[in-house]
Amino acid sequence: MGTSPDDPLAPFHSPRWLSEAQRKSIHLGALVLPLAMLYEWTPWPRGRHPWLLLLALLTAAAIVIDLARISDRRVQRFFKAFFGELIREHERFTLLGSTFLLIAAMLVTELFPQRLAAAAIGFTVLGDGVAALVGRGWGRTRVFAKSLEGALGGLTACLLWAGFLAVTGHLPIAVGLAGALTAMLIEILPLPLDDNLGVTLASAAVMRLLWAPM
Repeated sequence: MGTSPDDPLAPFHSPRWLSEAQRKSIHLGALVLPLAMLYEWTPWPRGRHPWLLLLALLTAAAIVIDLARISDRRVQRFFKAFFGELIREHERFTLLGSTFLLIAAMLVTELFPQRLAAAAIGFTVLGDGVAALVGRGWGRTRVFAKSLEGALGGLTACLLWAGFLAVTGHLPIAVGLAGALTAMLIEILPLPLDDNLGVTLASAAVMRLLWAPM
C-alpha cells in the first residue's frame, strides 16, 4: 500500500529516512557525554583534567581507527559489512563525524569551563541530529545546502537543551539562548568546516563571551 506525498508520516516509511534515523540515533546517543560531564555520575573522570585525558584518549583511538579504515582495504570491508550505509559517501576518505565530535569535545574542554563545554557539545548532538532528521523527512525550503525546516527542528532541540540547562542551574537562560542560536546559525551556513567542530566551538565561544562562570 503506497503513501501519499502529503502524508506527514510518509518519511517513517522511507528507507532513506530510516537509514538516516539509524545513523543519527548513534549521534543522538552521544548526549550521554555532556550529561556525564555535567553530573559526573561515575568515580572517574571528575573535573576538567580527567575529562580532558579521557577525551584525548578516545580521540586518538578514533583517529587511528579512521586512518586504518581509509588506508587498509580489509578494514574498509569490515566497516562496510558491519556499518554499511551508516557511513556517508564523503566519509569514505576522511574522518567520521563521530571522530570530529570527539575532537570538538576535547577542544572545548581544553578551552572553556566544563559546564560551557558540556552545553556546547549538547547543542551539537541535539541540534545537528534533529536538524538532519527533520530536514531529511520534511525539508522543502532550501537555505544554502540545508533546509529551513531542518534548521527550525534543530533550533527547537537546542532551545529545549538551553531550557534544561537553565532550569537545572547550569547556566543562565540568556546565555543558553545565545548558544542555541549560534549553534543553528553555524549549522545552516555553508562553512568549509565540519558541523561538529564549527557548532561546538562557536557556541562555546559565544557563551563564554557572555558569561564567565566560576
